[in-house]
Amino acid sequence: MLRIVIETDSLRKHSPWFEHPENPGRIKYVIDGIKRNGLTDYTRFVKHSYEEKEVLQVLNRVHCRKYIEYIMKCRNNAPCQIDPDTYFSETSYELALETFDLSYNTGLSIGEQERIFLIMRPPGHHAGKCGKAFNAPTQGFCIFNNAAATVLGFKDRGFKRVAILDIDVHHGNGTQEIFYKNNDVLHIDIHRNPHDFYPFTGFPEDIGMGRGRGYSVNFIVLPHTGDDSYIHIVDYAFKLIQLYGPEALIVSAGFDGYKNDGLADLDLSQYSYYYIGRKLSRIDVPVVIVLEGGYGLGLIKGIPALLNGLLGIEKQYSTTITNNKISLYNLMIARKIFDTITKVWRQSRE
Repeated sequence: MLRIVIETDSLRKHSPWFEHPENPGRIKYVIDGIKRNGLTDYTRFVKHSYEEKEVLQVLNRVHCRKYIEYIMKCRNNAPCQIDPDTYFSETSYELALETFDLSYNTGLSIGEQERIFLIMRPPGHHAGKCGKAFNAPTQGFCIFNNAAATVLGFKDRGFKRVAILDIDVHHGNGTQEIFYKNNDVLHIDIHRNPHDFYPFTGFPEDIGMGRGRGYSVNFIVLPHTGDDSYIHIVDYAFKLIQLYGPEALIVSAGFDGYKNDGLADLDLSQYSYYYIGRKLSRIDVPVVIVLEGGYGLGLIKGIPALLNGLLGIEKQYSTTITNNKISLYNLMIARKIFDTITKVWRQSRE
């Protein structure tokens, strides 16, 4: 069963007072893509209500008190900027709380065989425990971490093992930092090589600390990676998810890897997102998909492709081709990462 939940306040709140790619128009792009592809029957518009005190209790389990107090000061000083990338308008606090709480409650209430796609903003995967994560220069448009909120929702209903798959082209450094020492949350991230790409975090050797060693996984790909190479990385990610055996899966779904989406240099097309959707359709646990990045074509074309795959609708999409050297590098690194992680897991059981 699939539900597409569109948070109506995302269409009007948290709006920049200057030109910025993360704006309410993103949700209009998503709605347009859904309508064009005949998927409106699965869609529900919601205005999520919340009690601020209750949300703050959950928020304090994800973010440090100092950061939450800082965001409250931003609310009083709005409009202002958290950093050069991340703006804060008069309604940003309201929408960030609403989105965070919607994520938490979805994890808490989703049915055993359900797949729910939360179309909402602002994104959250760059927001670490105290804001900037792993020495990143900014928070990359993010305020509170929605994927982490969903994890807590699952945990609070008794789930012991949860997996997160982040397919945004930028490393989900905030989410990874929050769970970096946990072995009850597997965080897999497929992103552009961070050597010269924001947020400059998420290298293959970063595999977690303490009990969490082996439960942070960073698959990296080179610029101009196409579908033919990317889907092999996706296969490795889903093999790890299968081996881990989570009771629930969260997908931090960014669509900015789509060719010419605007903020990256991968060459992905509808094919890659359809392929991910088909993989997700075979996962036999609750799946919550939270919207992260995507600013143009990725939202209009990538999201419907993923949904078609998730629904098992037969589609024929053309495949973008990767330069052979790039493809060989991607696959070599992916294999090394897979072997490293599975070796750590084997050793921990001995």
